[in-house]
Amino acid sequence: MNLRQIGVAAATLLFALGPATALAQEEVPSGSIDVSTPYPGVAVEPGQSANFDIDVAGPPGDRVQLEVRDVPEGWDSTLRGGGSLVSEVILPAVDPETGIQDLDIRLEIEVPDAATEGSYVISVVGTSSTGSDTLEVDIRVAAAIGGGVTLTSEFPALRGPADVTFSYTLDLANDTSEEIQFGLQATGPSGWLIEARPAGESRASTVTLGAGESSRITVEVDPSDLSPAGVYSVVVGAAGGGQTAEAELLTEITGNFVIELTTADERLNVTASAGEASDLALVVFNTGTAPLLDVELTATPPGGWEVTFEPETIASIEPNGGFADVTANITPSGDAIAGDYRISFGARTVEARDSIEVRATVETSLFWGFVGIAVIVAALAGLAWVFRRYGRR
Repeated sequence: MNLRQIGVAAATLLFALGPATALAQEEVPSGSIDVSTPYPGVAVEPGQSANFDIDVAGPPGDRVQLEVRDVPEGWDSTLRGGGSLVSEVILPAVDPETGIQDLDIRLEIEVPDAATEGSYVISVVGTSSTGSDTLEVDIRVAAAIGGGVTLTSEFPALRGPADVTFSYTLDLANDTSEEIQFGLQATGPSGWLIEARPAGESRASTVTLGAGESSRITVEVDPSDLSPAGVYSVVVGAAGGGQTAEAELLTEITGNFVIELTTADERLNVTASAGEASDLALVVFNTGTAPLLDVELTATPPGGWEVTFEPETIASIEPNGGFADVTANITPSGDAIAGDYRISFGARTVEARDSIEVRATVETSLFWGFVGIAVIVAALAGLAWVFRRYGRR
């Protein structure tokens, strides 16, 4: 074969292989990589972040390079997967139960405070040996937008005494386009025990909400028993995913009511004489945090005895250690014999009460003592007279 024949044969072979090679390239599946998100358009305020859940699908085992393009100057973009920064992923096998490939990537866009209002389009490009796909997400920057995260309560104010626990119910709503894990916290007056947790949970302090989801939050407030009457503020917050929400709860303390009754010298005994009045000094203390109003004094003496008070009622006693003096006038019955008797004293209001028991010792009257002495003296005198008159016989 001469040189010319060889050239013709080579040209013929190239002509024949050319279309075949082109055909093979055209048979590479176009668009076999799919990059998508359920919410491709979001609105944020300057200084906030826009987050997108990115799904990447394609042939199992395919290695896909990911790149974020068209990010405005001064903005920051991050791709995260499995808690790490990612630029490539290997597509997993299809889940036989769900029929999908469980591979989620998170695109985080930090919008600077100085961002100008308007719409911005950012592209996420996925490229592999089998094809490529481009996802465009739209971020609308506005000075004030709806949605976001809210924390609200239908009954944000409760009232009661300081010795009870107040329970509030709040609704935490995630109106963003992303799933967010929120941390819960609550602050209030010093010495108070305050706990915020998801409703129905006893120890959890976080709650995860998908886009558009909401959850009930329970807040329990246990005030200090020494809290004076007044209105107190408790602030509950939820934070996560660059979003925050707060709610103010009001706790009105009416004060706790504690009454204490004792004697002036703290001795629980008194001496009295049958038919004669004796005074016992009493003191009524208010050791609570709310005023005690219309304090009534009571006594349960033995039958036939009489007990009166001066004053009979106390108009009011100030809280936190305030006190009032009371005199109990005790008159045993006229035929009471010598001995010990029990008298119960009480102090009470509508909200609180206290009582003490006092031992009353009845002693013989001095008059009857003199009578007894006189009888004894008369008897001795009579005996002396008898001995003088008849003793010598």
